[in-house]
Amino acid sequence: MGGTVLFCNDNMNHPGAISLNSLGSWVVILALMFGIEGCATHSDSFTDIQSNLAARKYDAALLNIEKQADAKNDRVLYLLDKGMVLRMKRDFAGSNVAFEAAKAEMDRLYAASVSENVLSVIVNDSTVSYSGDNYERILLHLYMALNYLELGQPDAARIEALQIDVKLREFAEKVPDSKHVEDAFTLYLTGMIYEDRGEWSDAMISYRSAYNVYKKYQANYAEAMPSTLKLDLMRLAKRQGLKDELDRYKKEFGMELPANNDAALDQGELVFILNNGLAPIKREKAVTSYNAASAAMVRIALPAYESRINNVVSARVTVNDKQTMTELVEDIDVIAKKNLDAQMPAIIARSVARAVVKAVAVKKARDAALSNNNKDNAVAGMLVAFALQGASLATERADTRSWLTLPSNIQLARLSLPAGSYSVKVELLGADRQVVDTQNYPGIVIKKAHKTLLTSHWVSK
Repeated sequence: MGGTVLFCNDNMNHPGAISLNSLGSWVVILALMFGIEGCATHSDSFTDIQSNLAARKYDAALLNIEKQADAKNDRVLYLLDKGMVLRMKRDFAGSNVAFEAAKAEMDRLYAASVSENVLSVIVNDSTVSYSGDNYERILLHLYMALNYLELGQPDAARIEALQIDVKLREFAEKVPDSKHVEDAFTLYLTGMIYEDRGEWSDAMISYRSAYNVYKKYQANYAEAMPSTLKLDLMRLAKRQGLKDELDRYKKEFGMELPANNDAALDQGELVFILNNGLAPIKREKAVTSYNAASAAMVRIALPAYESRINNVVSARVTVNDKQTMTELVEDIDVIAKKNLDAQMPAIIARSVARAVVKAVAVKKARDAALSNNNKDNAVAGMLVAFALQGASLATERADTRSWLTLPSNIQLARLSLPAGSYSVKVELLGADRQVVDTQNYPGIVIKKAHKTLLTSHWVSK
């Protein structure tokens, strides 16, 4: 939109002048809306970044992201996207520097300022500094934990896992009816971290918690429990001597532990995580109509998630003569949409309230102009009314901000291997099981009785 601002000077005291009070305080505020920059939505700015990510031009994508460094209200998004692209280029330390800054900024913004809240009521929701959706806050800790694991810092990863638990408890207290107050994959990863440290009881507790949340995921997101978790529950139940619990899992899952399970305890394990595609992007859906009560045009603009094209369905992981397939462990596309659905009643209420406020302000400005006896001031008043009508429509924009470099989904594969150094081949498969892309990772070290994490990102062209 432009940067024009309508200022009212003090030379309005002569007879017949239109006073600010006669137009109402909302008129002044709405006039200042002409100074709100940027009619383009946040999602519109992501095209170049996505193209560079698909071409694996991570440095070019970072240059695109740096252009947003000075966007005051979107600093959290700038830091989140920067951190994710840095981890895509396997700069895990640099990624966590950006993520740590994003975390600090999110915490600072958690209690929104009064002035920003007023602007959201008068102008639009995107005038408020973005502090992250609940699921984005949890995934921030998850990716910091993954970074620490790939840096060989399991203690730091464990701390992030504990922070996830704290955040989820906060969300459960503040938004008790929210579907996303628990996160299955973060609980599952926490269990793997505990198990790698030999903290068997804590690992079992986390695996049980993940089991319970995946059952809720089945109801809320139609997401099945991964078979690897089922095996982990059975394996640890056997290790801990929990025969009744083991028998219950066998019956529920219709599975038996592999015959070589005991031998696998002396091996190491490759844990491969595929960050597949890109999370859904918010687009604006708007309707403009005539309001008879105020004789003004009103606009309602709402966000709606749109899934992005992804040509990869799963991945096949091969190490020597051993092979396994990835399984879905977190469907971020579905989680994001469900979270927006839960927020939509409040978003609609704010949009309708703004439409009413803006329509009333336009009517007041027009009525004041029509009742003015001074012809010149009446004309000026009508121009103000027209300007306010334009401002009310132009500034009603949906908030389309979200963490756009998140994957569409997260997939997991695990392979037990003897200690040693291996070359890992990952084949990304399409819907027809044809190979879309092949990635090779030489020199992956597997340690006895420990897990080695390997992560990959895929963005479709």
